[in-house]
Amino acid sequence: MMSVKAIIAISGILVYLVGLVHVIIAYRGTTRSAEPDLERVRRFVESAPPLPNHLPRTPSDPSNETHSYRLEEGEAGADTAKAYEAPR
Repeated sequence: MMSVKAIIAISGILVYLVGLVHVIIAYRGTTRSAEPDLERVRRFVESAPPLPNHLPRTPSDPSNETHSYRLEEGEAGADTAKAYEAPR
């Protein structure tokens, strides 16, 4: 007949193995659900409100034709550059 210590050790190993299986199943389920749904991302991006005119635009923005990043000649380009210069 098996001793009490052997029964406790075997039951501990069995509990460990059952727990390991549960953790593996739970981990596999979370990694699948973390993948983005491309259709939901597309709908989210399309439902965003347009940027106000006072915010900067990216060069690839299709509504960028009305915004110019470069200063026109004759404007205070040198004064603007000095205003953003780091102190020494």
